[in-house]
Amino acid sequence: MVRANDKTASNRTPRELNRSLVLDLVQQHGPISRTNLARLSGLTKPTVSAIIEELLESGSVRDVGAESRGGRPARLLEFNDDSAAFLGIEIGVEQTAVAVADARGRMRARLEQPTVLRDPHRTVRDVVELLPKVLQLSGVPRKRLRGACAIMPGLIERPSGLCVLAPNLGWERFPVRAELSRALRMQVSVYNLPQAAAVAEGELGAARGHASYVWLYVGLGVGAGLVVDGRLFFGMQGYSGEIGHCRIADDGPRCGCGRRGCLETFTSVMALRRASEEASARSPHLAALSRPHAVGDIASAALAGDESARAIFREAGAQLARGIGVLLNLLNPQLIVLGGEMLAAPDILIDGLREELPRHAVRAGEVPVVASPLGSEAGLLGAVLLAREGAVRSLRLVPDGVLQESPP
Repeated sequence: MVRANDKTASNRTPRELNRSLVLDLVQQHGPISRTNLARLSGLTKPTVSAIIEELLESGSVRDVGAESRGGRPARLLEFNDDSAAFLGIEIGVEQTAVAVADARGRMRARLEQPTVLRDPHRTVRDVVELLPKVLQLSGVPRKRLRGACAIMPGLIERPSGLCVLAPNLGWERFPVRAELSRALRMQVSVYNLPQAAAVAEGELGAARGHASYVWLYVGLGVGAGLVVDGRLFFGMQGYSGEIGHCRIADDGPRCGCGRRGCLETFTSVMALRRASEEASARSPHLAALSRPHAVGDIASAALAGDESARAIFREAGAQLARGIGVLLNLLNPQLIVLGGEMLAAPDILIDGLREELPRHAVRAGEVPVVASPLGSEAGLLGAVLLAREGAVRSLRLVPDGVLQESPP
């Protein structure tokens, strides 16, 4: 489990720690008896029994009957998925999505609608309008919501939740956390998309079992979620991972941030579309596409063998290698995971990346570069997991075997 802040178990009382440990064990191993909980936790049976009574009373766990074995039957306990619900909000350049997840973090329902760019207040109103609809669709009453998390592209200041700049949305210095919390009448945490996707990847995807890795979004923009020793790394104000705005050329197309030569201008969806339209004269497949060229259509042409389209994806991967090389040299991660719309032709893009990467990184071949298996859901999955993490105190085992705490 990726930790989102630096709180430690020393901030917690022994009673809280024991309660969290028992709850996690029920979630991971249920249906399970009190005897087995005592064995796995190392706690005494009376301590476990007292904790279980609290958890039964709160509804976090439930009794599912007696174990049918020889001797005195033991009562079995399981985690109650319906004991709580969590809200995930993804504010994207094209769509704004709202999802409801159960107490285990599994999505029950989601709804989305087009994002209106350069109008953050309208986006907040859209989220408010979507909430009752998605609650009805999920069958979850509002009173069951225990936490909420919103994610978006751009620079998010911690801990204020201020969107300092989101060039692809057209937002600047908008207090997104405060406005969403006020409008929804509940506390809402805010992260950028790659940070949330990195959390989902560590729990559900290709980065499971890895303590240090990078999740790299390559789509309408380019940005990284950095996980170092089991923790999300934010930097001083929360702006870490903005690899897309690192300059890789003395000149080039103008970036949304106002500068020229940024990595994003050579590897993003906009760069792909520009290259595809320029290559139309050489490719009947690309010439036949409606404008602007859609990433999926360009990918279809590449996968069908169109050499111009394949060259566009390979070149995007080669340019991306410049940014990934910096990440490898600075962080020495165990894994690089790629996500975003540009992964529509993942093998072609990654082949171009791997071919170029040794020119930009030391011992580049030792670090796997893979496409996220979570696809377009990575960010929203991360949002609901972060909403749960912010509301439920829980102890987790990280890959090095050290017991660590997720934030309260």
